[in-house]
Amino acid sequence: MLTYFDLYKRVRRHLEKTANPAVQQLIADYEYGEGEDLDFIVSLAFEEQGELPEILCKQLIALQDDYAKTGDYPLPLSKVTRQYLRQ
Repeated sequence: MLTYFDLYKRVRRHLEKTANPAVQQLIADYEYGEGEDLDFIVSLAFEEQGELPEILCKQLIALQDDYAKTGDYPLPLSKVTRQYLRQ
């Protein structure tokens, strides 16, 4: 299974290629930090009304569900982001 950081990098790469120039610059300026980064990057896709590839959505959901089942600290995905991914 992919790790949190693997998925973060995949989502970020996707947005760096597909988002508008302003969002691309925001992503370039945003440094990986303290844990809310994945939610931030996924929420950019949501706000852009861009579509993440279905496989990325499934991988994010699977990782979130796996974290919840094992009792590990869950991914810091907001409720809105989780709804977006499950659509």
